[in-house]
Amino acid sequence: MHIPDGVLDPGTLVVAGAMSTGALVWSARELRRGHQRWGVALGGAGAVLVFHLADVPFYGPYTAHVIGGTLLAIALGPWLAMLTMAAVLALEALAWGDGGIAALGVNVLVMGVVGVLAGYSAYRGVLALAARRRPPDAAAGWRAIVAAAVGAWVSVMASALTLVAVSAAGGASGIVLSQVLPHHAAWGVLEAVATGTALAIGLAWGRHGARRRGRVRGPVAAASKDAPAMAP
Repeated sequence: MHIPDGVLDPGTLVVAGAMSTGALVWSARELRRGHQRWGVALGGAGAVLVFHLADVPFYGPYTAHVIGGTLLAIALGPWLAMLTMAAVLALEALAWGDGGIAALGVNVLVMGVVGVLAGYSAYRGVLALAARRRPPDAAAGWRAIVAAAVGAWVSVMASALTLVAVSAAGGASGIVLSQVLPHHAAWGVLEAVATGTALAIGLAWGRHGARRRGRVRGPVAAASKDAPAMAP
């Protein structure tokens, strides 16, 4: 979904770049509230970068790959996820020429802003709907996985619609909505599977770690409880 240089007119590049910059500044402002998981963000950036290396020709001047924005937003929150995605896209454009440097603002808008916000909003919406229909129980993990998959698919479709709108505004030829959406709808299924699988692995790993910590702390806590009090 990377847009190279020379496809869109300069005015569109400037407007899209300003919109992306405004969104990132707002994200940085929101990050001042609370403690941020910068280590997780760095690891997430590396994982997304690996995903983006599997870049395949899609149609016309465009390429496609698993985006990973929804998974980042679930792990980090939407604000830090937007900044992380922007950093990844900037590195790809500067180091590998994947997406144009002049078109970086457009690519950030399509994948790092719209994709992240749409995917995370859909994820939270599905979770809220599921919580209203059924109270939290042992199946909460599965509901989160399904919500993540839905959010990932929505993120691809939202990014595709933004791509079409920006391409039409920028004078790009050969971008037909009736052709773009079926391609991205199918690609979104791959994004949904990858996101749901990654979250399932993360949840399973977290439960395994919690059980191990419980086994370690259990005997220690019992020993502390049974031990006689020490005289001062």
